[in-house]
Amino acid sequence: MKMNDPKVSMIWFTGKGNEDEQYYAARLLAYTKNTRLQMTPDGFDRFMNMPKEQLDKELLYMSNTIPSSWEFVDVIFSINNVTRACAQQITRTRTARFAMQSQRVTDMSQVSYHIPESVMDKEEYERHLLQSLYGYQDAVKEGESLEDARGLLPMNVHCNIIAKYNLRSLVDLLRARDSMRVQGEYQSVARQMRDAVFEVWPWVRPFFEPKDKKAIDLIEEVANSIDSKELKMQLAKAADLLKK
Repeated sequence: MKMNDPKVSMIWFTGKGNEDEQYYAARLLAYTKNTRLQMTPDGFDRFMNMPKEQLDKELLYMSNTIPSSWEFVDVIFSINNVTRACAQQITRTRTARFAMQSQRVTDMSQVSYHIPESVMDKEEYERHLLQSLYGYQDAVKEGESLEDARGLLPMNVHCNIIAKYNLRSLVDLLRARDSMRVQGEYQSVARQMRDAVFEVWPWVRPFFEPKDKKAIDLIEEVANSIDSKELKMQLAKAADLLKK
């Protein structure tokens, strides 16, 4: 048994394997957002062949508008070496799909575990954790069913999860988890999810920007486009209020 850090891997995303793998999801998003156009296969082809410069403008516009169309693209992660405690936090997200490693049919005798960085006496913490784990091992050796023995497992033993999110639910999740109040283990999972998405979809970064930053950018853009000094100052004050 050993302690391991959480590890997140992207195993699938909309467009994976497509000739235009990096931008396929972006083109699909732009197409679904443009409901003012005729929703036909021909219209879809237009976005599939849209020049990147024009597509980038469509995406920037989309990142600042109603996010309902963001639900048309998906990502799937393999999340390994997370504690059951963290797994419970992850699976509370109602708009995602999950498959979790079963303790009911899997012998967890050699499972790894996690000791939080914030624990003051790590040796004592590990000793108590191992006592529970040894109790589980003894129960299995004595013939208890895995289903019954699992009740002796400590919460900080590791498990694996497959998680599927659409872009809207993922953005909402990661914005909410970008906080010092979030458990350190979950922070690590959230950061790895974000980095994995940015790697396959570099165009998606504006979608993850905080709403207050978007509001500030929009206010300042309007302020710089008008001639009225008085109105410009009022808008600048509004932007400053959001920055504080």
